[in-house]
Amino acid sequence: MIQNLCRSLTVAAVVCATGAPLAASAEQTLGNAHANLQETLEVAVDQRDAATPEARSGDRNSARLTPEAAELSDLFRIAAHTLEGERIAILHIDNLPVLTFVDDLETDATTKAITTSDELVNRAEAVARAIDAFYQAGGDPHAIGVRWNDAAEEYALTLDGEDLVAINEAVRYVNPTGQLQTDALQAANRLRNLLGASEELTEVEGAPAPAAVAQTNWGVVSSFSGTASWYGPGFDGRSTASGERFNRHALTAAHRTLPFGTRVLVTNVSNNRQVVVRINDRGPYSHGRVIDLSEGAAREIGLHLAGVGTVRVEVLGN
Repeated sequence: MIQNLCRSLTVAAVVCATGAPLAASAEQTLGNAHANLQETLEVAVDQRDAATPEARSGDRNSARLTPEAAELSDLFRIAAHTLEGERIAILHIDNLPVLTFVDDLETDATTKAITTSDELVNRAEAVARAIDAFYQAGGDPHAIGVRWNDAAEEYALTLDGEDLVAINEAVRYVNPTGQLQTDALQAANRLRNLLGASEELTEVEGAPAPAAVAQTNWGVVSSFSGTASWYGPGFDGRSTASGERFNRHALTAAHRTLPFGTRVLVTNVSNNRQVVVRINDRGPYSHGRVIDLSEGAAREIGLHLAGVGTVRVEVLGN
């Protein structure tokens, strides 16, 4: 069919150019050329088929061993977007969003590495391929879990006990709550449900135990709750609103109204870790945030990876 079509189009083109039909010998020559072209096409197809991954043959075990070679099934879809100036890629499974991949940028504006949309999609696709290989190999969705990685101080989704992807500032649950432990647990349960699990997880493996309440000599004057953020390298060495130099490793914080020098006890409600900080700066001015911690203080309570989180703030007095 392809040969006849090519032959007809070529003959028509020559007729249009000359205004006369081809001689029999010329038509025979064109026929031979098209036969050679058809043979070349068939060889190319054979070479393409020979290079096709083993996973396409239906061997599920090969898909599990080499997920990067497997053809991604229609169950998965990755969409790239720009949201409020931030590049993101969203991994959908069975048309439901599960994970959002975002720019993995350094905090210091002078050392930011720009992540392209293609790189974000590639990161999302690598995770999708691992999940798809697990699924196509008949993996038990109840073997999908979530654990606390103490060395990296982050939560990770797991497949058969092996880490799949960390939940942090670069990979987020699609409906973030501001509490990484909750987000990781919800992401694991959504993934389990979409792949057919009948039971949900209720706790994170190895989750850090609640820290003991910090011992201080100050009484609690007042308290409030809300969202905390943190700031660090880009401000290190600059003057704060109180006049002292900002030290990103010191246990300090910014608040809009509390007097400079005020000590406050900050509790990360997602893990109950606590730190006492001294107010020496003004802010934050983003809507809904109640305190802006130094990088050192954020690390003390496990907030530096999430960037923001829900905290309880207790104002301490003498």
